[in-house]
Amino acid sequence: MTQTSRDQVWTVVDPDSENRWGERFERLVFVLASANVVAVVLSTVESLYARFGAYFDGLLVTSIALFTCLYAVRLWAAGSAAPDAGRSRFAFVRDPISVVDCFVIATFWTGLLFEIRLFESGLFRVFWLVRVLNLSWFRRSRRRFKRVLDAQRSDLAVAFSGAGMLVLVSSTLMYFVEGSVQPDAFSSIPKTLWWGVVTLTTVGYGDVVPVTPLGRLLGAATMLGGVAFFALPSSILAAGFFAERAGERAQVAEATRTPDRGRPGGKRVERCPYCGESLDIGSSHG
Repeated sequence: MTQTSRDQVWTVVDPDSENRWGERFERLVFVLASANVVAVVLSTVESLYARFGAYFDGLLVTSIALFTCLYAVRLWAAGSAAPDAGRSRFAFVRDPISVVDCFVIATFWTGLLFEIRLFESGLFRVFWLVRVLNLSWFRRSRRRFKRVLDAQRSDLAVAFSGAGMLVLVSSTLMYFVEGSVQPDAFSSIPKTLWWGVVTLTTVGYGDVVPVTPLGRLLGAATMLGGVAFFALPSSILAAGFFAERAGERAQVAEATRTPDRGRPGGKRVERCPYCGESLDIGSSHG
């Protein structure tokens, strides 16, 4: 096939294609992936698997075969010589969706090679559900979320680092406070870390609890610190999304402004985005 044919194939099979046929093809792929996820969930019901197990396994084999062929076609078509960096094979292989496909396909064929039961080797198909993020309906929001994470990366790192230090410090103190009283529950600092994570996240399973007054005081302080530290990432992300949406609105407003050629220096006049009339009050009286 010629390079032009390869380009045409890529416009359809590209996971991020904005072509009409490409978007339709990606929706079909998503439907097939979703059917596999549903099959994995339903096949855990013993009565259903006993009755429809052959269909579940058939769907698994058929889907893996189709996804293997699709991955091979995409890998071939991604080698286009077009100047788009996103069409290189390296960019395609490291794309999150491609990584998931490769992982599921590899685990299946490896399991089949070592004679692992088909259904067990197909459990990783639930990861195909991430394809919902690649649908055209969510693509804009996904890109916005990525920009927010990139912009707030440093602040998020500080917040999670502080939470990690709080877990370690509180678990260490709890080990020395409760270790002699409850040697089984707090036998070591690594084992006490379980209590620290559960307490810091305010989950409170109740399987390991302090019994001394000082231990309970430390536990209360840890819970209060958990509320404060785990609220930080949410507020950081909220501020990032607010700034991102404000920037998008500013770009839209800038796009509705056109230079007024009748004015000296080409002064820009803000215009209504619906009717195109000038919003400059002074110009309406000129």
